[in-house]
Amino acid sequence: MSVTTIQPTGSRPRLLLNLVLTALLVLVASYAYLLPRPTPTPASTVVPESTALEATTGVRFSRVAVVGDKGLVTLFYVVLDPEKATAFQADRAHPPRLSSESRHGGTRRASIMRAGHAMRAGQTYYLVYQNTDGAIRAGERVSIAYGGLTLRHVPVL
Repeated sequence: MSVTTIQPTGSRPRLLLNLVLTALLVLVASYAYLLPRPTPTPASTVVPESTALEATTGVRFSRVAVVGDKGLVTLFYVVLDPEKATAFQADRAHPPRLSSESRHGGTRRASIMRAGHAMRAGQTYYLVYQNTDGAIRAGERVSIAYGGLTLRHVPVL
């Protein structure tokens, strides 16, 4: 006695169609996952430079960031001229003023300033400011004023 298996018509083509569609879906999903993601434009994080301010202070400002649960602002700078930078850093009575370009407000209240050590050209140092009432906010731009000179449009991280 022979046993015959009866298959409904169209089951193999349907299975083949499901496999092809699944493979296609996996291929499209993989391609979409591997596509390059848009990156922030470099111009949005570039800190402008001021030759006049650099000549006066002996430093180049390199970054402003809101830190410490938004209660502090750090201002990083790179030493270009150690002698001028030492005088700049020692001027505790007149720290640079940070002013928001989006609204009224800013800070010049530096809570920590490292002083009293030899500064080296190319080395990065920083000032830490109190950010009272969130005067400076991440994502906006600030102006840095010192000694009658101003560096504008500095991005805040």
